[in-house]
Amino acid sequence: MNVTTQTIKKSSQGGLGKTRNYGQVVQLLDSLRPSDYDEKVIKRMKKLDQLLGNLSKKMDIILVGGTNGKSLSIHFATKLLKEEGFKVGAGYSSHFLNYNERTLVDYQQVSNKDFTQSLNEVIDVAQNNDIDSTAFELLTMSSLLYFSKQNVDVALLEVAVGGKFDATNFCEPKVSAISRISHDHTDILGEDLDEVTNQMLEISRKDNWFISAEQSKLRLQKMKAWALERGIKWAMPIRKLANLPYIYEQLYGRTASLGERIAQIYIEDIKCKFSPFLRGNLLATEKGQRGRPTLEAKRQSELNPIKTLKGFWAEKFDLLKGRFELLDKEKPSILLDNAHNLDAYSNLFLGIRLLHYKKPLKGLVIIMGISKSVKQAEAIKSIRYLIKKVSGQVFFVPLKDLPSYDVVELEKTSKELGLKSKGFSSFDKALSVAKDLVDGRDGLVCIAGSAGIVGQYWQNRGIKKV
Repeated sequence: MNVTTQTIKKSSQGGLGKTRNYGQVVQLLDSLRPSDYDEKVIKRMKKLDQLLGNLSKKMDIILVGGTNGKSLSIHFATKLLKEEGFKVGAGYSSHFLNYNERTLVDYQQVSNKDFTQSLNEVIDVAQNNDIDSTAFELLTMSSLLYFSKQNVDVALLEVAVGGKFDATNFCEPKVSAISRISHDHTDILGEDLDEVTNQMLEISRKDNWFISAEQSKLRLQKMKAWALERGIKWAMPIRKLANLPYIYEQLYGRTASLGERIAQIYIEDIKCKFSPFLRGNLLATEKGQRGRPTLEAKRQSELNPIKTLKGFWAEKFDLLKGRFELLDKEKPSILLDNAHNLDAYSNLFLGIRLLHYKKPLKGLVIIMGISKSVKQAEAIKSIRYLIKKVSGQVFFVPLKDLPSYDVVELEKTSKELGLKSKGFSSFDKALSVAKDLVDGRDGLVCIAGSAGIVGQYWQNRGIKKV
């Protein structure tokens, strides 16, 4: 992914050796290429890591890649690992309003002060050594630096694009995970899903663990063969241990199961700590123990009941911001989702149908931009299928963070396919019209298409931090 913008060597906000404030750091990041995808990325990251004291070796690393569900898999695994007593860092590859959203320790977002300090250290090293880093590379190293200072036990990093040349792939992960594989970033990874799979599998390492939530049994078989040929420890496909609350089980049950499996492998196979909680057991049956539990074991379980996943998800389930985020206190209700490809659209639209079945919607407007990485006709057909099930219409708007189709062209194409639609050049105007069209109490306005369009909603509300 090569974008012609200012380079790190020429972008010295505040000058070499001078401390930049928060605003200057953000300005610098905004001026850089967002990311690259080639072999030079890995060389730059290894060099930065070495110069910063081999940060990646100061903590255990887990890499999570795939097309959709990566960030939620990290979120779910983080919750479980923290519950088991580990200090956990989470590094995400995107944000809605502020770069700080990408770096968290035990769910707590990095402060402006710590964010600025970490970035300044990384930027200075890059500039002083003529390392032409992208924004994502600097942010990844900054997260690791912050995690190191916070003495985290394990860091989960989201793989942004494919795998082989992703900026996170310089690490030596203890566990590598892949969520779903479908068409996305086709300008970089191509259309062949087998080739995409091979690219993504490159985040795994010999003698370390690999797990996937891919739904295609054929692709799973290919993954297993690929992994075993390279001496990678293949973990059996995930199994459901406990259901999430309705309707989220239907939407994210598999993603939560991947998070459970990541946590279980890390705790039991990497840290060698027995975890009945993550095994879904009612009694603490150690590995290798056979037969019924003893009367003493039963008595101890009654005196000291073991926490269960079912109870955990019932009490502590939540989603990340911008992932099927339902603001049902608004009038009308607002649904925010960063879905930006066909696979993600499918999950989002299923969720809308489930909401409708639970309580009929009195009016639906979808405000969305469609990335040029998505096939236009297929995207419109998926929207049309939803509108046949739940009466409503779509408002097309341009995306600010991704190259997107012209709204006039989208309106024309969708009307030719029998879909009620309208194109708007302004998101704020589209939102204003949409709110007037649906019932204030039981209507729904869905905003989707990218992280950027979700951010536009919050900006419209005057919110500066999510």
